[in-house]
Amino acid sequence: MKNRTDIEVIAAILRSAKDNWEYQTAIMNKACVSHSQVIRYISVAINRGLLEYSKISGLYKTTKIGLHFLEKQSKLMTLFPEIAEPSQQSHYD
Repeated sequence: MKNRTDIEVIAAILRSAKDNWEYQTAIMNKACVSHSQVIRYISVAINRGLLEYSKISGLYKTTKIGLHFLEKQSKLMTLFPEIAEPSQQSHYD
């Protein structure tokens, strides 16, 4: 898997909890992040209002603001698709 930016990791975490309330372990598995990453990024997402946490159930869910973030991030990804690197560049003398 390629290295992802912080925005891509947060988006993956938000996507993993957008439909249902999820445990931290489920988010970690769905978003393909390590334990230390999920702790760090969940904290950031909660502080920014992108993710909410239920102290009663111990579950997480993406907020309306988080869903808006996902929409904007998706639109940006379509505007700036990855540029394929040329397999070989010709060199001129």
